[in-house]
Amino acid sequence: MYELHDSQKFMYFADRQGAGQALLLCGSITIPHKTEIEKMQEAANQVFCLNNGLRTYFIEKDGTVYQDIRPYEKKEFEVLKFESKEELDAFGKVYATIPLQLDIRSEGKKSANKEKASRPSATLIKNVLVHNTKMFFTKMRMGMLKRDKGCCELMLFELPEANGVIIKMHHIVSDAWTMMLLANQFISILNGNTVEAFDYQEFVENEKKYYLSKRYERDSEYMKEQLSRCPEATWIWPEPYTSLEASRDTVVLDKDTTSAINKYCETNGLTPYVVFLTAVCIYINRKINRETFYIGSVALNRSNYREKNTAGIFVSSVPVLMELDVEDSFAETLNKVKDKSLGAFRHQKGVAKNKDSKKMLYDIWISYQNATLDADASVDCTQYYCNYSIDTTIFSIEDRSMEGQFKLHFDHNCKVPKEDVDELFATVISILKNGINDDTVKIKDL
Repeated sequence: MYELHDSQKFMYFADRQGAGQALLLCGSITIPHKTEIEKMQEAANQVFCLNNGLRTYFIEKDGTVYQDIRPYEKKEFEVLKFESKEELDAFGKVYATIPLQLDIRSEGKKSANKEKASRPSATLIKNVLVHNTKMFFTKMRMGMLKRDKGCCELMLFELPEANGVIIKMHHIVSDAWTMMLLANQFISILNGNTVEAFDYQEFVENEKKYYLSKRYERDSEYMKEQLSRCPEATWIWPEPYTSLEASRDTVVLDKDTTSAINKYCETNGLTPYVVFLTAVCIYINRKINRETFYIGSVALNRSNYREKNTAGIFVSSVPVLMELDVEDSFAETLNKVKDKSLGAFRHQKGVAKNKDSKKMLYDIWISYQNATLDADASVDCTQYYCNYSIDTTIFSIEDRSMEGQFKLHFDHNCKVPKEDVDELFATVISILKNGINDDTVKIKDL
């Protein structure tokens, strides 16, 4: 039994406040041939046996929330039948919006929420109640009013000429890498291969040691200095939100543009993440007419073999202070953004000690996802968005090198106007194309 770490504490608080739908990760894995259901049942059980984080439950005890692991018990997973992939995806899109119910047990004094929630507007309360009523009937229609409690739910499915699995996880024990890790494990086990998985608590114990180290003190000082240099928060869409409903917009870059970006990165010793981050920062500079601002960046925090093969939440959001100069060239700006992001990642864990880091310093994050399904390239992986969000937006780059195209997703609360979404994509893509075509041009002239 061990305490929640910082990112988990916020997620637990948000879930208890009724925002659990915003913390879901869901996707399907379709195997393009028929597979025996018995083998799939066995593979699914092995995944749950190997990854103890999937069996996490929570204990509220003496004013503190802890987490512990349920013993593994073999399970018979539900098998769904669909007539087509389109029917499967239609189900997945709705299923991904139905919150998981955490397994919470109370012992002794009930825990007190240390997080503070601002008083919601009457309009927001009304819209949330309307949404919850609709969700009740959605769950009733899909036969999901009574589901097992837990952080992870898995169901098998059959298509006329294919089989697969749908996985839904709570973000409090999972990240996008974990979803792909489970997919790789499931397929590998089906193919008769041995897979390795490690205990998430080992990572937690190492984190505890870090917070007692001199390195933590140095990281805290760095982040404190960064957070003091720009007292003004970066809000691109500052209007209050009146609903938690959200949507995902997606643009797929053509293969020629993707190839040009990759070639430019290879030639200049850069990663696609830095190039996209730079383009988004130039967009922010123009949108709010400021050269100094914050942007949130998602850090993967999986630096070695054990961490890359451990199911759990490793990602953290890092406030990155950007200081652009519109007279700089695209190439000069790239190097500045690279240095800023590397510095923030190097000292990212120092934010925990700074009160300013608890404030909402920005409303846009950028995330780069390059996890791949190495176990079988013929398997189709489909993500389903939860359609719920608090007052944040996420611009994510999905890098699937085997497909030869970047997918750009923008997840946002519905308060963000459609014209702003279109403007964001158009600006970022235009800056990318023009910048890599001639990186000597000043960013104000791109």
